[in-house]
Amino acid sequence: MSRVFVLKLPFDYTMYLSSMELYILSAVLLLIILFLTIKSFFLKVQGGREGVAGQKTKALGDFSKNGEVYEGQVFCMGEIWNAKADYPIMKGDSSIVSYSEALVLYIYKRNTEQIQEKECSG
Repeated sequence: MSRVFVLKLPFDYTMYLSSMELYILSAVLLLIILFLTIKSFFLKVQGGREGVAGQKTKALGDFSKNGEVYEGQVFCMGEIWNAKADYPIMKGDSSIVSYSEALVLYIYKRNTEQIQEKECSG
């Protein structure tokens, strides 16, 4: 004798599932979750220290000299960041993130034609 499971849905619809249908439904859901989990391991990092390197930035103001480096703010990935560079950067200049350290981006400038990096939104 086969068991029947009753699934009551909020919109006045009752679904009757046999044990075999319930097993198949569970297996399909498990496979979907497993597929999405494995797929996520192969996605490129989009945030954090690894995700910001190589991103294109835009200077929000002229960088000021502070000791050996120039400091200012840039717009990258929809956010305003503090940035440092080895050379002066003017307002509106585009540059590329070399690496980040403690919420500060270290950037370098390249010619617009040579930039083959990921674009920031904005």
